[in-house]
Formats: sequence, C-alpha cells, structure tokens
Amino acid sequence: MSNPSPDAPLHRSTGAKVAVVVFLVLTLAYALLIAQQILAWVFLVVTVVVLWYAARLVVAMEEIATQLGRLADERTESRDRGDESS
Repeated sequence: MSNPSPDAPLHRSTGAKVAVVVFLVLTLAYALLIAQQILAWVFLVVTVVVLWYAARLVVAMEEIATQLGRLADERTESRDRGDESS
C-alpha cells in the first residue's frame, strides 16, 4: 500500500483507519462483555460508517470545486489570449 502525501485527507491516512478499527474493537468488547447488548454497538458502527462516508463526500465535493475553479481559470486565460491575438 502506498503512503499518502502529507496533505492527503484524513480518511486516507493509515493512522485514522487503525484508530477507527481499534475503537470499534474496544467498543465491541465492551458491548459484549460489560453491557451485554450488541445492538448498542451496531448503532455505533452505523454512526461511524455514516460519518466516514460524510467525510469522504465533503472531500470529494472540495476536490470537484477545486477542479472546476482551475477549469474556469484556464478558460478565462485562453479567452484573454484569444482576444490579445486578434
């Protein structure tokens, strides 16, 4: 697996993935051994998954906005160059 760049989003870092897995394993152990209610852990897992995908959606939307901004800048520059050559 390749290492992400330092400016990579949090959801792509290995440390974040390991932290989420450790958290879920510890809460599963608590749910089974102490609370003896697996349903509480299922709700926790669903919440974590929803938050994970929400973070990925935000990062994707930011990337789309960045690329659209670059595209608009390129079109503006090409129009300006076209006006100067005429």
